[in-house]
Amino acid sequence: MKHKVFIFLLLSVISGFTHCEGRQSSEPTAITLQADFSDENNRIGTIYNFFDVAVRTDKASPNSKPADFGQKPQVNTVRMLGGWASKDINGDAYKWDGQNFVYDFDKVTNRIDNWINNGWDIFQIVLDNPPWAFQRGLTFVEKPNGSDYLLKDANSVYGNGLPPNDSKAWHKFIVDLSKHLVKKYGKEKVLTWRFRVGSEIDTRPQHWVGTRQQFFDHYQNTVSALHSVLPTARVGAHFREASFKGRYVDYTGNTEDAYAPHFIAWAKANNVPYDFVAISYYPHIHKSKELDMQHVYKHDFAPIQQHPDWNTNASLEIHEFKLISEMQRAGFVSVSTSHGSAFFAMLAKLMLNKNIKEIFQWGTGRNGDYAAEALTQYALLPMVGNDLYNNTVSGLPSIEGNRIDGIFSKRPNSSAFDLLLFNFNRHNLAHASPEKTRIAVKVPQPKATRYEFRIGIIDKRNNAEEMFIAAYPRARISTANGGWWDNSIHPTASSVKGLNPEGMKVYLSNKHKYQESNMIIWSDWQTAKILSEDDKTSTIQIVSEMGSFAVQKIEIRTIP
Repeated sequence: MKHKVFIFLLLSVISGFTHCEGRQSSEPTAITLQADFSDENNRIGTIYNFFDVAVRTDKASPNSKPADFGQKPQVNTVRMLGGWASKDINGDAYKWDGQNFVYDFDKVTNRIDNWINNGWDIFQIVLDNPPWAFQRGLTFVEKPNGSDYLLKDANSVYGNGLPPNDSKAWHKFIVDLSKHLVKKYGKEKVLTWRFRVGSEIDTRPQHWVGTRQQFFDHYQNTVSALHSVLPTARVGAHFREASFKGRYVDYTGNTEDAYAPHFIAWAKANNVPYDFVAISYYPHIHKSKELDMQHVYKHDFAPIQQHPDWNTNASLEIHEFKLISEMQRAGFVSVSTSHGSAFFAMLAKLMLNKNIKEIFQWGTGRNGDYAAEALTQYALLPMVGNDLYNNTVSGLPSIEGNRIDGIFSKRPNSSAFDLLLFNFNRHNLAHASPEKTRIAVKVPQPKATRYEFRIGIIDKRNNAEEMFIAAYPRARISTANGGWWDNSIHPTASSVKGLNPEGMKVYLSNKHKYQESNMIIWSDWQTAKILSEDDKTSTIQIVSEMGSFAVQKIEIRTIP
């Protein structure tokens, strides 16, 4: 049955392409996307892999692999030292045995080995929650007194968020941990890993209960200890977005907003090193400002990356990302529909154009069923290493609010071109009619050169969630109207989040039909239309249609 569904999709999708040369010249188009590959001045960089690191907490299993598409998965390990919310000190690498403080570094190396032995590479080790023994000697109070921590914050959502009570003991702990890692894995291996001090530190009290200056001092202490053993180890910090406004009133009676801009200025003034600064990005699908790339960059990224004290040798990164419909306590409801595919393509353009180097992600695949954004990453992967070029967009969309744009690239030392286009509407999330598009790319080859191209699509027709919805419309009709859907859950969420028992029974019985069929669907190779320019250049023209919340991958190759 799965193969029949896939064949039907393939036929229906290919029938929707409008790329025959005879139709290209006669059909009107509203949106024109252009790039000039003949002018080296339009080259703005190289496409890099910014999407291959998975975030995993202390509770994660190495058997839960991301959608790696044949690559070796890389992991960012969170809460490696202990200090967990469960208060299970068996997981701590530093303990009080009743008489002395003792190390238990095997807790750290056992976790590292577990990832490595299950086929992962360690990308980054996070030095965040201090083990619970570092709270020993502290006094907690019920009401603020300006000097002692509040009892209600002694164990936060994610565990111990307090600064170590003994900073000298913490320094020695990090020194000795670093030596232990070098002894077990070798200095060369350990230096291939990065280290991060803290997680979303200015999300208080969930991740940090101290003040901003206390974290800065803690960061400097930690980096000093690490670099005393590994002078060239790469290290950085993880904050909230630059526009973040804090509401938490700390034990000193103060609220504090985003830390990152202050961190940049403080590090410069005190000659404190950092190799990266990271933020989190959890855009809500129903909040249009959070989906506006220009607004997001200006308010959340630029105050960090364009800070006058920014270390130009460092990288700006995103260490937690998910397109969501709802943030929950220690979790979220993610978007599972093709909106996620189109949004990630739009975000990818921002990442590449603004040189944002990494985007760590949570789960992107399970049991062969890929998350919507993973399909876009699958399309991007073969473009890694390509030369990235500027492009322009002209014309008005037929659907108000549609943003149609793309990533235009050229394979180095060849006349092959790869384009990744997207259609996203942050104002209206309903699927609408397709947009006619005209792609015109100027190439440094004469008109006599012949080209062929093919188009691959990612949209609601090959999104597993929406394939199920199309087959069973009651899956998104509210229970009040005779359907299966809980209207308190956003319709872009996974079916497992909002279906009633009747709908869930149908979903579980049928989901296997759509898993592994939600891959890019390609058209046949077609001869491209060539417009005359001069003896040295020509323009390749392709006319197509872009569906709502869709991604198109266009591959252009010379014909021998």
